[in-house]
Amino acid sequence: MLAPPVPEMSMETEHGGHEEESAMLPCVAFASEHGYKFFSLAHMRMLNSVDVRPMPPVLGRRLVPSPYGGMVLATDVCYRHPCHLVDPFTGSRAPLPDLPIPFSEKEPVGCLSDEPRLRCARVTDDGLAWDWSRRGVMVARGDMAFFCEHGGERWMPVHQSKLGSPMTVNYRGGLFFVLELRTLKTTIIDAGTLQARTKIPAPPGFGDVDYAYLAPSTDDAILLVHRAGDSDGVVFTKAYCARHRDSQRPPRWRPVLDIGDRAVFVDGAHGFTVTADPTGAKANRVYVILAHQLTHPCGRLAVAYDVGFTDLTRLERMGRLNLNTGEVEPMWGRPHWIIPRNESGRR
Repeated sequence: MLAPPVPEMSMETEHGGHEEESAMLPCVAFASEHGYKFFSLAHMRMLNSVDVRPMPPVLGRRLVPSPYGGMVLATDVCYRHPCHLVDPFTGSRAPLPDLPIPFSEKEPVGCLSDEPRLRCARVTDDGLAWDWSRRGVMVARGDMAFFCEHGGERWMPVHQSKLGSPMTVNYRGGLFFVLELRTLKTTIIDAGTLQARTKIPAPPGFGDVDYAYLAPSTDDAILLVHRAGDSDGVVFTKAYCARHRDSQRPPRWRPVLDIGDRAVFVDGAHGFTVTADPTGAKANRVYVILAHQLTHPCGRLAVAYDVGFTDLTRLERMGRLNLNTGEVEPMWGRPHWIIPRNESGRR
């Protein structure tokens, strides 16, 4: 088993040095009955065995990519399969300890060795989120975020959320960004020291929120919020920006309608920004992965994925890229964004 390879870099970069934002378009990654699949937005086609290493389907396994760096966390909550990182573009794998137990729980859910396996394992709502740095992996489950160094054998608690809130975890530019979804408080953790560098309080008067997406970049972060009771059919109803680096004041969210020459990509696990390009992502847009439920005459259910986009100034209008990703059974879980390692500029 190999430790996950990482690009050569100095410790100054790991502890907050600047990195260039890429204009590279990501891939849509999703599990299927035919293995793990990738649709490249850069080439507008499905990638084949020449581009990626085959990852066979395994019932009950959860596969969650990190958008930058091309790594996928493979695990499942019933502890039937070992937890590990895998690079689907090179085939390298690195073992991880079993997922840690949140402080709000006493013990994992038991699973007898002779327990019959379901054809479709249920997805539990344990709030799993993760990302990785050159030093190791951060995982959030329930109300706790943990860290494990590459090659390590244990998870160390590094952050506990308020009110038992689930979290999202994003890594960018030597920092982990931990967003608490119930309180909308963001803690920025130094990836080298694992100490909180700063905190961003919730936007003023945010009220009840259905969901929120955090997309950090080197110098600032974008927060997209969908308030409860607001318009249906839109991904978010308010956008905020906060500068977290080289600022004379503590970072605060401010409403924005313009994020400059950038585009935002979000899914249920991560968010990130890319530089706009005439042949790539368009400026001031937010891109999301859409799942269309299909019912065949025989009663078989299927899902087809597409990409939708909306401008920050016209949230009610969503365009579509009309991808041809084929159909998959809905039992295989959610799609995510991923950028191949050699194209991601991972730091």
